[in-house]
Amino acid sequence: MLNINNYQLKPITKNDLEVVYQWRNSEHIKKWMYTDHHISWEEHDQWYRNISNDPSQKVMILYNIDHPLGVVNVSNINIEHSRCYWGFYIGDKNTIKGVGTILGILALDEIFNNIGLRKVCSEVIATNTHSYHYHQKLGFIEEGRHIDHVSKNQQFHDVISMALFSKTWLDIKPELLEKLRGV
Repeated sequence: MLNINNYQLKPITKNDLEVVYQWRNSEHIKKWMYTDHHISWEEHDQWYRNISNDPSQKVMILYNIDHPLGVVNVSNINIEHSRCYWGFYIGDKNTIKGVGTILGILALDEIFNNIGLRKVCSEVIATNTHSYHYHQKLGFIEEGRHIDHVSKNQQFHDVISMALFSKTWLDIKPELLEKLRGV
């Protein structure tokens, strides 16, 4: 049984850079990212400086007590239209079943309750069926498909646009919490 109270999202700090750098360059992460080349330390450091000075982005690290497990990147925060995009990954390959759901619950609560937005948008590479089903489990719906939108390994892939609205989240969240209690 997982206790969501043992997990928290914290804003990324310089102390997180080394572990996030390792995750971003790990094969199990970068194979699903738009940026899938080896990221140099200089490029990583520049990314951190950019996000640190960009009010339309919020990058957080998922922690289990003091152990970092993953990343949530809330980007393109648009207060006028009350929406954002998100991206995420579990970097620690040794996490237990249910941690991804916890990451989603905490991140979506942050977006809907603390930032106060009404819509979260996501883009899923069509071959990443695990992520697609994860989004569905969280209540996301498919809004569209970009044909041959990204190139990975000299091959173009479709990207599925998905979205979750705050009113749907209010209905889905209790079910997810109940399932977590049974994990």
